[in-house]
Amino acid sequence: MSNPQTLFTQLARDAEEGLLFLEPDAAATCAQACADFLIVLDQLQREAEFLQCKEAFGHLPSAQALGQKFDDKAIGPGGFAEVLQQHIDTVTRMRTLFETAGRAYVETDAETRDRLAAVASER
Repeated sequence: MSNPQTLFTQLARDAEEGLLFLEPDAAATCAQACADFLIVLDQLQREAEFLQCKEAFGHLPSAQALGQKFDDKAIGPGGFAEVLQQHIDTVTRMRTLFETAGRAYVETDAETRDRLAAVASER
């Protein structure tokens, strides 16, 4: 399976090149859903720092080690905060895709309308 970030970046590029279109109302609805989801993800990311609990288990070395394991799951490499950032990046690319595909539809529709009007006026 393709990396979602790369996939949505490529699809947005296709939309910019006029190879992908999305009906404007559908594009706007999808872009707004992405924007709404980004607000939630951003809030979760800001709150992730409060998931640290190293001191919560006491002062014994084993308690500190256990707390560090939980901290790593929250804010360490591959932890919750990092996964949230990956989601934010992907949803941001999705929003860009929807906005670009909706614009491509409108622009192509306008170009077609103008061409048809030019042909009709030639007759």
